[in-house]
Parts: sequence; C-alpha cells; structure tokens
Amino acid sequence: MRMPAGVCLLLALAGSAVAQPVYEDRVEPYVVKSGDTISHITHRLLGDSTFWEDNWKLNPQVRDPDKLRIGQVLQIIVERKVIAQSARVVQAVNQTEKMLQKPRWEHAAVGDELGSGQGLRTRENSTAELRFNAESSLKLSEFSQVFLASKNTSLRGVDRGQVTVERGAVDLVFEPLAKPKTRIELIAGSASARPTVAPGKRAEIRAGATDDGGAKVMVFRGDSAVTAGGAEVAVAEGMGTRVPEKGPPAPPEKLLPAPTILDASLRWNYSNGLLQWSAVDGAAGYRIEICADDQCQAPRETATLPGNALLHQVRPLPEGDSFWRVLALSASELDGYPSAVGHILVDDATPDLEGPMLTLVPASGFVVGADGAVRLGPNAQLRLDAFDEASGVALIETGDGASWQPVDVGTLLSLGALPEGRRLRASDVLGNSTELIVSQMPAPNAP
Repeated sequence: MRMPAGVCLLLALAGSAVAQPVYEDRVEPYVVKSGDTISHITHRLLGDSTFWEDNWKLNPQVRDPDKLRIGQVLQIIVERKVIAQSARVVQAVNQTEKMLQKPRWEHAAVGDELGSGQGLRTRENSTAELRFNAESSLKLSEFSQVFLASKNTSLRGVDRGQVTVERGAVDLVFEPLAKPKTRIELIAGSASARPTVAPGKRAEIRAGATDDGGAKVMVFRGDSAVTAGGAEVAVAEGMGTRVPEKGPPAPPEKLLPAPTILDASLRWNYSNGLLQWSAVDGAAGYRIEICADDQCQAPRETATLPGNALLHQVRPLPEGDSFWRVLALSASELDGYPSAVGHILVDDATPDLEGPMLTLVPASGFVVGADGAVRLGPNAQLRLDAFDEASGVALIETGDGASWQPVDVGTLLSLGALPEGRRLRASDVLGNSTELIVSQMPAPNAP
C-alpha cells in the first residue's frame, strides 16, 4: 500500500507585544570601533539591522545611537531566537506519543515541549494539540503524525519553520491579536496555502493527505490563496480545493453544509443505539464522531459511511454522558461543516444484542385443565405479542422465509389457518430479530 504524500505546514510565526516573552536572546559585551553605530553593529552581528532599537534599550547610557565612543563597551544581542521555533503540547487525549529521538516513540503529555526534528502522533480515538504562540495552534485528529523540521529565524521578527504531517488531517486555528505579526503559510504536498491575516479575524483551515498522493485544503473561516503547479486559486471562506499529487489545484468548490441530527438528546437503557441525521445534497459520504466531551476533543469512535447511509449504530458506549456530531464528505473528499453536537445519556452499559420476545397467547377456543395445561381447540384464536425492554419493537412480520408481510401487535391468528412452517418474526429498533416457526411451536401457556 502506498503511503499518501505528506502534508507540510510552513509557519511564519512572530510574537507581539501582548504575547510575552517573544524572544530568547544571547547578549554579550561589545567594544565600539571606529565608524560604529548601534544600527551598524546590529546588522554586522545579526545579519539585519531590524532590531537596532532593542540593542539601544539595552544601553540606556547611550543618548544618541549614531554617536558612540571608540572603546565604549555595550551590551549587544548576538543571537536571537523566536519562541515559536518550538511547540508545546497543550492537549493529549488517549494514546498520544512523542518522538524525541528517532525511532523511539514514547508517551506524550500536556506540557511537553517539541523542538526541531521531533514529532507527535495520535492513535485510534486520540487527539492532540500543539501551541506555537499566543496566536496559533495545530490540532491533530486520530491517526495523525507530525514532525517539526528545522527553523530559520528571521531577524525581522518572523520565525519560519515547517511542520510535516505524514498522515491524517490537521486543523490550523489562527486567532490574530489586535496587532498581528504572525504570517502563516500551509504547504500540502506541492501546494501552498496562504491565509489572509487581519486583526481579530479568526482563521480555521484544515489540511490532510489523500490516498492518491495529493492533498485537500478546506477553509472553514477566513480566506486563503492556494498555489500549486504554477497556478493560484483564491479559496474563500466556506470553500475548499483538492490538490493532485502533481499539477494545479482544482477549482474551489463549496463545502457541504452541516447535516441536521434528528434527535439532539438521546437516552438509552442500553449502550449500542442508533444515531440518525438528515441527508445533505451532494454528499458522497458522512463521518461520524462520537466523543466523551461536547467539543469532541476526546473521541470514542469515528466512522466513515457511504452517502446513502443516514443512520449509524454505535459501538457499546460507557455508562453516562457521550456526545456526537456528523459531517458530510464531498465526492472529492472535502470535509463539510460539522453538525451541532448531540447528547447521549447511557443508563446501562450493557449492549442490546437480542431480538424481542415473541409469543402467541391463547385468546379464545382453548381450555385450561386441572393440571394447568392449556388445550387448544381446532378453531382457537391466538394473539400475537412482542416485547423488547431495551431498544423496543420496531417491526413484526409473518411469512414463509422468502417473503414477509408486516402485522401488528395484538393481531389474532387462527390456529387452523396457520399453515405448516409459517414463520413469525419480530425485530427491534437495532435490527436484532427473533423468529417462531409454527410447526416448532410448543403449546402456548395461558396468560
């Protein structure tokens, strides 16, 4: 099986006056030479004069940064690192692992710091979140794997680096501060996505690898330009594009709307119930997410279903509260908007795996002997009863095993009119069924 092409996120991150501390500086003494100014010194030692004012602030005895005394000793920044060259794990749900030294993976926990060359991955029903700075974070869905590549710190206040997503999907959430300096560029395979940065404007972009070696980019909030194969397309809010392994991105298409869940509050006395939702026009499939929390940060089950499926039976859930949501998938595999979150309350963690109780109760044409035995006459009438204390009776049918016709609970059946081998079947809401065959029925007991 060929591994899907990786997805990279090129993060251009810079701090702001609100997000402190922004820099890690190495400061050393410097002896002033002929022709030096603080701007010239900054350029010579850091390769850029952008931060000359920071060096001036380190030397309050200097009144004019352009007039220095030869031999004067100054405190000068000789190395500056932006704090965003590393990422901190701020969420690790279920099986989340970090790689600090290849190829060893170990348990990851909230508060862990990842640096260049180190990785983070999630297992089944697991999620994680990396925080880069006060403005941006990266969320990993289940079965995702990312690595932080080497960083190249710009002395203009931007720390450029790459996060390589080798599998799964990631959500980049960007909430710029009042005066944002952060610039973000996502690279998915050969495609580059550049979201617009505006003060106070939240951006939410999802990128994921596809099975054919390409990638997909969805813009849920904000807008972005996506470039690949020498072509660029503008992807507005609510749009997405599929990027092939080689070549330009496909024309943007509208993301599918959120499905409507049919019951926002469910209560079961069993643990493996059904979830139902309304159809979304154009959906090629649906993804169901069942979680332990109402933000779906702690998944319990994820399932992908075909587009004609509008219900899903969950794996047994634990007793107590669970939550769920569903989103539609387009024919090009783009994720649509998720539905509202529904609530499930499980009173009993035992799954419902058995069909209803199905009985024929004598209604007329019978006698009860002194020994308590029921004796049916040739014209006895039998009442059809079915009961299911868990999920409930959904359907009762009668037939010959090849064809079936529905009948109602309480229907009276004549014993003489029931042919040999006649079958009766009752099914519950979950599809569990019970059958009775007339020729194999014992003599019914009195009610």
